[in-house]
Amino acid sequence: MDKELKELGSFIIQHKEELAAIVTKNRIQNGINPSDDGQKQLLIDWRIELFQYLGEALFSDLAQSEKKFLDWGKKSGEVAVKIQLSLDTALDTTRYYRSTILDFISTEVAKHGYTGQTAMKAVQIIDPLLDKVVYSFSVAYVDYNNHLLGLAREALEELSVPVVRLTDSVGILPLVGSIDTHRSKLIMEIVLNECVEMKIDHLFIDLSGVPVIDTMVAHNLFQVITSLKLLGVAVTLTGMRPELAQTVVSLGINFEGFSIAGSLHQALQQKKLLQNV
Repeated sequence: MDKELKELGSFIIQHKEELAAIVTKNRIQNGINPSDDGQKQLLIDWRIELFQYLGEALFSDLAQSEKKFLDWGKKSGEVAVKIQLSLDTALDTTRYYRSTILDFISTEVAKHGYTGQTAMKAVQIIDPLLDKVVYSFSVAYVDYNNHLLGLAREALEELSVPVVRLTDSVGILPLVGSIDTHRSKLIMEIVLNECVEMKIDHLFIDLSGVPVIDTMVAHNLFQVITSLKLLGVAVTLTGMRPELAQTVVSLGINFEGFSIAGSLHQALQQKKLLQNV
């Protein structure tokens, strides 16, 4: 039986391109055909490699085979995210790998007169390995997708706290949209670093685009202003709505050490500020 398994594995390797082509043709018939030629070739190369491993599994050490399949699943899972192949589409392809290889085994067993035990043993080896591919692929796909989403979220968060330079020493922080506790902490981290790196001496914080600020956020925001003062950055707060003014008063926040203007336009029109700008 071992001899027959080895021969069967060798036949799979010899026909790996043909087997990969069968899967590719099936996928195209089902409307899954990347428009980019590079992506098309990448998918074909994946499939050829997988059938190579399936053939080797019939006569190689099981532990080594398992590692190859897990590595293949991890690698292909990450690349699938990069080429924007959906998880359900990628996993659906697995059943075609399975049906294609089982059909091939059935044909070769009958052609060469192998025993039923050989066919059964081949299936017992290949089936669990394909299951490991599905597991490894899914974990890698989700993990890498979450990683990319995290990077995108961080980039978006940084863009939501833009310190814009007006002159060598004057900058504006225009805040737009809702500010929750998470974003207020982000403002603290990014603004302090940006002001130091950009050597900002005077920062205008414009709140005209912020609809609502609760008590906790107002407290955090004024902590930012206090921290900026400690760094030697003069702060002018503009666009403060009546509701925010009431919140600030209720918190007993000290206005000493920074200036307030009704609007950013008014602040920039003031004579002393225009001299700085």
